[in-house]
Amino acid sequence: MKVEKLMSRKVSTCSPQDTLEYAASLMWQNDCGCLPVVIINGTARLCGMITDRDICMSALFKGRALSELRVEDAMAKDLHTCQPGDTLA
Repeated sequence: MKVEKLMSRKVSTCSPQDTLEYAASLMWQNDCGCLPVVIINGTARLCGMITDRDICMSALFKGRALSELRVEDAMAKDLHTCQPGDTLA
């Protein structure tokens, strides 16, 4: 089976400078648990991923409101990617 059979084609994204509050609201609105983090300089470049767990743990351990914390401080930066035509294996 190929990745394209399971992947989502309509994807919401956030930027590293967005607040965790904004990222959490995007996840809520789109019923998803993670977002690609992109930098847009003419074209979008993937620079990280943020999950709902990343948001919760960051807020818990930093003891601050989501509106005070940035995506770049909680996102995963070590990424592994695949292409639509790749096999799931």
